[in-house]
Parts: sequence; C-alpha cells; structure tokens
Amino acid sequence: MTSLGDLVRTAGSSLHPLMPFDAAREISGVHVSELGDPGRYLDGGELLLTTGIPLTGRAEDADYVARIADQGVGALGVGLGEGWDAAPPGLLEHCRNAAVPLFIVPDGAPFLDISRAFWGINGRDQQDEALRSAHAHTRLAQAATGADPLRAVVRLMAQAIGGWVAWIPLDPRAPKALFHPPALEGLLPAVQTDVERSLLRPGVAAASFLSHGSAVVAHSVSEGERTLGAVAIGAGRPLARSDRQLALTAVALLRLLTTRAQDTHGDDTARWVAELAFAGDAAASSALARLAGIPLPDVVRVLADPDDAAREEPALRVVRDGVPLRLLASDKKVAIHRGFLGPTVALQDAPAAAAHVLMRWRTRQDQGFVIESAERSAAWADALADAGADVLETVRAYLRHHQHAEHTARELGVHRNTVRPRITGAERLLGVSLSDPDVAAELWLALRQR
Repeated sequence: MTSLGDLVRTAGSSLHPLMPFDAAREISGVHVSELGDPGRYLDGGELLLTTGIPLTGRAEDADYVARIADQGVGALGVGLGEGWDAAPPGLLEHCRNAAVPLFIVPDGAPFLDISRAFWGINGRDQQDEALRSAHAHTRLAQAATGADPLRAVVRLMAQAIGGWVAWIPLDPRAPKALFHPPALEGLLPAVQTDVERSLLRPGVAAASFLSHGSAVVAHSVSEGERTLGAVAIGAGRPLARSDRQLALTAVALLRLLTTRAQDTHGDDTARWVAELAFAGDAAASSALARLAGIPLPDVVRVLADPDDAAREEPALRVVRDGVPLRLLASDKKVAIHRGFLGPTVALQDAPAAAAHVLMRWRTRQDQGFVIESAERSAAWADALADAGADVLETVRAYLRHHQHAEHTARELGVHRNTVRPRITGAERLLGVSLSDPDVAAELWLALRQR
C-alpha cells in the first residue's frame, strides 16, 4: 500500500500540504470527482482531487468534508486555477475538525502527475515485494541443503514473515519440535495443543486459529496417508499472499526433509512443484524443483489431460475441477487421444494458462485432442500495437483489472469515459469482445509475452 508521505514526496511540487498529516497513512488510490457527494464511487482510503466545483467557501463546505470523511477518504486535494486561487475560506478548519488532510494542487500542475506518482510507487512496491519474495524462496531452498536444515528452514521462515514459526511433530518418527525465535518458545505447548486439535482430523490439511491473541496459520506436512507434523506460523498480523506462498514452500521443503523416502523425484514432490506453479508462485516452484532435482523449464505449455493418459516423469500434475492438468516443456510432444494443449507461456503465467486451457477444453470435449497455437492471439497483440501505445496500454490495464473500467482509469490516470471508447475501438479492431473469457485469457497471455 502507498503511504501519504511517499505520495507527497514523489509528487513533489504538484501536491502541497496545508496542514500537518500522518505520513504513514495508507492511500488506496487517486480519484478525481466534482460531485458534491462522491461517496458511492469511493472504496475508502483515496486521495480525492477536485478543482473545487463542489465547494462554496461557506459553512456548507463542512457537510461536504463530513461526507467524504464518513466514506473514509484518505486526503483531499484542491486544484487551483479553475475556480479557486487559494483554498476556499474555512475549508482548512473543516478538514482539521474531520481529520482529513488537506492539500492544494498548484495552478498548472495536472492531476495526472499525482496519479502517475501513485502508480509509480505502487509498481515499485510490487516489484520490490516480488524480488523480496523470490529471494526468500531461494534462501529457504538453500537452507534445506545445509547443515541442520530443519532448524534453518524454521528460522528463515520466521525472519521472512517477521513473526514466529513452529515445527510440531505429529508422528513418533518425526524430528522433535522446533520454535523460532527462542525467546518466544514458551508459546510452544499451547500452539502444539491447538495444532493437534485443529489438524488431527480426517481431510484437514490446513487450519487457522487464535493463540495468545495472535492469528495462527498451520499446515500439515504429510507423506501419503501419514501426517508427519505441522508448520505453525504467527505474525501478529494477517498474513499477506506472499507470506502464505512462502509457507507452502516451507511445507514442501519440510516434507522433503522429514520423509523417509529416498526418491525425491517421486510424484508427491513433483505435485508440490506443480501446485506452487499453478498457484502463481513461480519462484517457490522453481526453488523447490532445484532442490529436488526436478527439471522445470521457464517456458511451458499447460495440458488438460482428462483421461490422465500422458505418462510424464516427473509428473508435474494437479487436478482442477476434476480435470488433470500438466506442466510440459514447450517443445514436448504429446500422444494422447483426448485433451487440450495450450500455447507456450512463461512459467509465471501458468495460472492464467490453466484457466484458459480448462475453459477451452470444456467447449471442445468432442474434438479429441486439440493443440492450440498462439497465432490468433499474437495477431491480436500485433494489431493493438499498430493501433498505438494508448490503445495497447489501455487494453493491457483493462485485462489486468478484470475488465473493470474504473480501476483501469485509475491506473492510467485518465477518466473512465476515456477508457470505454478505447476498449470499444479495440474490440471493433480485433472483431472480438474482451468480455469473452476465452478471448481475454488468450490476449492477456499474448500481451504478457511482449
């Protein structure tokens, strides 16, 4: 999430504070509105920008500020030059009373500068998070190959999430309990009791519960029908998606470290590699594959194999909606009678490719084995590129935000009424509807390759 302090620093002279503000306040987006009551178009946490049309400079401005405060607006910015040469009289006092930070946007500074600053920070933060996550997965895999690997994985996992991690043995042959950091080891007996109560039930592989006032997530570590133990994680905060993906990597590594099986190429390890890839965690999948010595290419194709007929070793296979899906090298030849083989994609795009392949298979089950080329979607991507950068980037953002025009407009720093004509024009150009799930998935994967 972008902080108000970061946004002010990045926007520079385009955003000037009129009152002290909490630099750590989180800003969810930048929204431009001239409505007197913009609440129904807000989610909360936005920096609301206006040229001042809804403001009067009279006492009723207090009602406007109260309405946006009730909606949870993060801050208010007034653009000068189109109606006001300074902040309207009394507005600063109303904002102080409602605890809504007030800013001015100087005459001549476009609101687009502030939108770009927000999305620049957001993109940078996402990139930094991705790099940190990839590094954490790699460190976990490296720790699993060193001295005292079980302890090292528990320690690194705790450090990565900024909380505590426990290894709880649930089988007499499993290694003894571990807890990091040692200063909190007094929590271990209570956590172990909670884990046993939550996980030692048929069909339960993960559970959440409260322990000593902290939200705890626990994952079982199993070998076949036998539960070897569990990993319990507490961070004193809700776990982010990256934390949960890191936990899956730790579970897979601990399974490798605690199992008695000597063959690390077995189906279970390969399944974990595939599960992580299809869950959208290419870094975790690659780290685990390297540790287990399982070949995992950076460029893959997804195969819907309804009869489970493709006999690949190792079997990078999962089941989604009752249909076995396999990750294959892009040049792998397949000889089956029924199924659907998708186009070549990067490993990180495996989740989107899987959704696309499943949809295509359901509509073509009577056509035997279908191999899809990327020619159609590549032609679409070429046509959009030829139409110009504005159209291409609008379609890219529109697909990234699941056909949500408002979110697309926020990312691009334009009005949503600018987005809709561009999307309509793109659909006319391509001769397809971007609301068609097949079309959206194909085109998204093609654009990701550029």
